[in-house]
Amino acid sequence: MTTDQIDTTHQVWGAPEPSPPRWGWRETAAAVAVAAVIAALGGAAVYAATAGNSHSFGGPHQAFGPGGGMPGGGGIPDGPGSQRGAIGGPGPAAVDGTSLHGEFVEPDGAGRYTTVLMQTGTVSAISPTSITVRSEDGYTQTYVITTQTRQGRSPVHTGDTATIRAVVGDGTSTATAISPQR
Repeated sequence: MTTDQIDTTHQVWGAPEPSPPRWGWRETAAAVAVAAVIAALGGAAVYAATAGNSHSFGGPHQAFGPGGGMPGGGGIPDGPGSQRGAIGGPGPAAVDGTSLHGEFVEPDGAGRYTTVLMQTGTVSAISPTSITVRSEDGYTQTYVITTQTRQGRSPVHTGDTATIRAVVGDGTSTATAISPQR
């Protein structure tokens, strides 16, 4: 009589399935360590992408919403220091008050748009028809002054610091408001 040898590596039909191998504490610890490293790298990536960014939501440079304004507040309505822009929307003063110069677009209420310039700097030249301002970073711009240009209570002189709000039309920057900064 011979006994058939059954290969133990092959499962026999009808035999119960072998139980799957279980993880030991080493495998579990390794999986937790890998997950912790992935979480740390993800957190570091998010931090690196947002840390020190002047456009972070809710930060001190918040572009829209409450806060902002020129240092000392006040100013010309719908101009420097104003919280309200065209049609009651947030105006340029809602941007950080340390901004030197910039350009933005506002709706004019008639379905068109107006390009608006803002600049704070030292007045390097002024006449009844124009004003030239140089910002700290060297940016210099000359603006046309008209009878429609609103000016603060005290006139600005060469050497004074002022904020200019202007509109751009036909290649000309026309001052709509000149606000001295004391």
